[in-house]
Amino acid sequence: MEFIVFWLAIGDWKIGLMTLPVIVLIQGYLGRLTQSLWSFGGIVKTFYDGFADAQEMALILDSPHEIEDKTTMILESVKGGVVFDNVTYIYDKNNTKVFDEFSLTIPAGQKIAIVGSSGAGKSTFVNLIMRLFNLTSGRILIDGVDISSIPQKNLREQIAFVPQDPVLFHRTLMENIRYGKREATDEEVKKASVLANCDKFIDRLPLGYDTYVGERGIKLSGGERQRVAIARAILKDAPILVLDEATSALDSESEMLIQDALRNLIKNKTTIVIAHRLSTIRAMDRIIVIEDGKIIEDDSHDQLINKDEGVYKKLWNLQAGGFESIE
Repeated sequence: MEFIVFWLAIGDWKIGLMTLPVIVLIQGYLGRLTQSLWSFGGIVKTFYDGFADAQEMALILDSPHEIEDKTTMILESVKGGVVFDNVTYIYDKNNTKVFDEFSLTIPAGQKIAIVGSSGAGKSTFVNLIMRLFNLTSGRILIDGVDISSIPQKNLREQIAFVPQDPVLFHRTLMENIRYGKREATDEEVKKASVLANCDKFIDRLPLGYDTYVGERGIKLSGGERQRVAIARAILKDAPILVLDEATSALDSESEMLIQDALRNLIKNKTTIVIAHRLSTIRAMDRIIVIEDGKIIEDDSHDQLINKDEGVYKKLWNLQAGGFESIE
């Protein structure tokens, strides 16, 4: 179009119907018109892209929640007793039965460890306590109250969870630790960080608690991120504590600091530890070995390692003496 208009303008100029300033004016207007049309096409494209994204988000937001609260009963003054009463859970996507009439009683204040091979049901055990899944049948009770009758927010306020890979935000250390208890004061945050041995690395930072940790805590080491997660749990001070492989990928020095922090964390709390590294669970009151969603061993460390042909004893010997047998 620009070439045709320019060609016609030159033809009119040759026969005296148009002057050079008019040709320049026409070309200037034509350039602006072309630019506006091109920009309008981009606006239309952006509009339809945004409309498509909004449509997908609307579908997500309109999807019903898989886990819904049935009552408004509030759980208060929790001691921390946990009971699995004939729990059956079938994973719907592939119809896999993870637990089949599984029963377990954990008295308030007891420290237990859940041990087993991959796929035995350890992670599902934790997810069911936190009510991330609905049971197929049976009940889970906390202090005698069925968790299905407790609002999810209220239930999870009673549980402090320390995952294997803590989720940190690109905010300051002060804000990341305070995530465990939003209304906590700066003094409470610093006290929790001292108990979690966070102060040992925070004091070395130029900005201290005002240091930004980067997306997912990329500026911190694995042990430092783990100690921040423990500080959150200490700050939350929930009656039930769940530790999911909290020291599995750490060096010996970091593990020692975290073990010291955990001793402060588990005092007077019902503690459930998921662990592959058996050296971290020797001090637990009970060690429960799960296989195919069933309890096959349940006793203290000292009793289990003295049990002939025991699964726990076999796992312990593999970890404690594995390198010696290789040599």
